[in-house]
Amino acid sequence: MKIKRFFAPDVRSAMRMVKGELGADAVILSNKRVNGGIEIISAIDYDENALRRQVQQEHAPEKRPTVMSADEIAQRKNQAYSELGQQPSDSANNQVSETNKEKPQVIWSQEPTLMEMRGEMKTMRGLLETQLAELALKDQKISNPFEYELKQRMARLGLGTRLASELLASLPMEGTADDLWRRLLGKIAVKLSVTDDDILTQGGAVALIGPTGVGKTTTVAKLAARYAMRHGSRSVALISTDNFRIGAHEQLKAYARILDVPIRFANSAETLQTALDHFCDKRLVLIDTAGMSQRDLRLTEQFSVLQDESDRVRTYLVASTTSRLSGLQEVVCGFKGVDLSGCILTKVDESTCLGHALDVVIQQQLPVAYVSDGQRVPEDLQPARAHTLVSRSVAVMQESTDLLEDELMTGIQVAEVGS
Repeated sequence: MKIKRFFAPDVRSAMRMVKGELGADAVILSNKRVNGGIEIISAIDYDENALRRQVQQEHAPEKRPTVMSADEIAQRKNQAYSELGQQPSDSANNQVSETNKEKPQVIWSQEPTLMEMRGEMKTMRGLLETQLAELALKDQKISNPFEYELKQRMARLGLGTRLASELLASLPMEGTADDLWRRLLGKIAVKLSVTDDDILTQGGAVALIGPTGVGKTTTVAKLAARYAMRHGSRSVALISTDNFRIGAHEQLKAYARILDVPIRFANSAETLQTALDHFCDKRLVLIDTAGMSQRDLRLTEQFSVLQDESDRVRTYLVASTTSRLSGLQEVVCGFKGVDLSGCILTKVDESTCLGHALDVVIQQQLPVAYVSDGQRVPEDLQPARAHTLVSRSVAVMQESTDLLEDELMTGIQVAEVGS
């Protein structure tokens, strides 16, 4: 095995030197950054198994006298007692049992040198993969500059790679980058489904479900206030099934008292049915459910209560736009235990990336009913409009980009002052 050390200003130059001198079959043993560049130790005719055997031979323990097992010791003792015409004593038997308890154990450990070498090779592999990915992006930027620019914008918007690839595949690459971007945003709006203010126009019994802290109770109050303003307070009623959160009943009771609308509480399928029957003369009945994590085992109980009334109750998922893409995906999948008629997006005013929510509702084919962008009742609630949602997502993206650039410039100015 031939081993040689190489110095170069960067990884690419070092790899070129290794390949030029040792050939394509050379193996990288270690790498580290040094003053002026990077140091790589490479080898040719490298056999890891041979090196392992050599190391094991060097560290092998010296041969020791043969050690008999406990069974062999007991057999020989019994044989000796039988030859003498005697029976083994209890003490002898106890000694044999103690010997059985103290059987030797062999614990194998991996050679530290090999483990360190493997770690360095893994680090080098990761470094090379990162370099190759950067080279691929640079090649794409040169060969397909418009496609590269659109991918960067969609990533900043918050769209996942799957949806971004689907949109690019259906987009003819004709025109300037801005023209392509506008057409792409139009495709997003077309894919985005909305319900056209169906809760307030159709009425009926409507249940809001979702995880904790997304604003279900406040959204119920906003919808009730909007409906009472249009049709009068006697046309709307409230039901709460939240028996888990402390003060949940009191919060909804306060809203009901302010809006002058009746309210009932239900904790089972039977009591929910009784409450719905009691409010059969109301044009809109809003049901506020308990906020639960999508991983909560009690979620199935809540689903079963709503499923029993699925023929006359429409269910809407309330989701916060402040959640990350993976978190929103998990929420939607976790709450699909009931048939969802749509969703309501909340905390839009607090979100730094609306594209995550757009990606999830498009991928899950979940219509958006309303958008909530504040705590005021009932002002901060609007029916969802596809083009408005897309435009607002672009505005949020631009605000986040400008903020990041401002922070970067501030950091540069501080560094210049310090130097």
